[in-house]
Amino acid sequence: MPSKSPLDTLTLKHRALLAVVLLAIAAGVTAMRGCREQPRPQPPGQTLANRNVRFGMPAEATSDPANKSAYLIERPQYVLSYNDGTKNPNWVCWNLTKTDFGDADRDTSFEPDPDLPKGFTRVKATDYTGSGFDRGHMCASADRTDSPESNNILFFMTNIVPQAPNNNQKGWRLLEEHCRTLAKQGNELYIACGPHGVGGEGKNGKATHIGKGKVQIEVPASVWKVVLVLPSKEAMPTPETRAIAVWMPNDQSVGTDWRKYVVKVAEVETRTGYTFFPLVPPDIAGPIKGRIDSEP
Repeated sequence: MPSKSPLDTLTLKHRALLAVVLLAIAAGVTAMRGCREQPRPQPPGQTLANRNVRFGMPAEATSDPANKSAYLIERPQYVLSYNDGTKNPNWVCWNLTKTDFGDADRDTSFEPDPDLPKGFTRVKATDYTGSGFDRGHMCASADRTDSPESNNILFFMTNIVPQAPNNNQKGWRLLEEHCRTLAKQGNELYIACGPHGVGGEGKNGKATHIGKGKVQIEVPASVWKVVLVLPSKEAMPTPETRAIAVWMPNDQSVGTDWRKYVVKVAEVETRTGYTFFPLVPPDIAGPIKGRIDSEP
């Protein structure tokens, strides 16, 4: 005759109590497991390791030499997408903070970029000679004075576009100075800028291209800049974060009032097809990009 199980000796009342206890234990184990498996809270947005594109690049670019229309050049001083067809950068991105300023003198030796792959045209400073257009920096020389090396790299011709003298020396320059003032106050700036369109007007009149012989550099119709302003290195964007955007004609009509050309970041996105700071969550980026900011 088989031996009895200990459960067989329990009354119905005791069996019911045991079932309740077992169910409670099972529920407790499930709850504890759920607590352990919950993901840790994530920060409001991702960032990239390279500080110059901390919140992402405006558009895809790669370091594949076959990608001649969007060749990625990544340096400690800036990150840019170079277009061998236009002989201009598509866009240039950099982080600006007070640690970027020092005593390095301005290096005026514009040079072909030594890091362009074989088969790319190496634009020279003399290709601008007599054109009526300035060799216009995208990442400004005065934004990298922490060392002579940093300043020298800004004079590679991949960081340069043909800019109308009044554009480069008046409105654009004063906007650059405004950005440096914000950085010196302790803010962290994340800047993107570039050329757009074809056909500008310099000292010698209108032109679509400049250059010598086979080297034909496209003259942009406009230049644009987008600036995200954060109060510190550790800060993440919020819906109230400042963002300055300008769209400036590349001609001699530009004066000293850069605020005349202020637009929404969203408008620059629409015109260029780029997405600025794509790693910022949309619910935060939307309000930032939808405002016009021309504050001091």
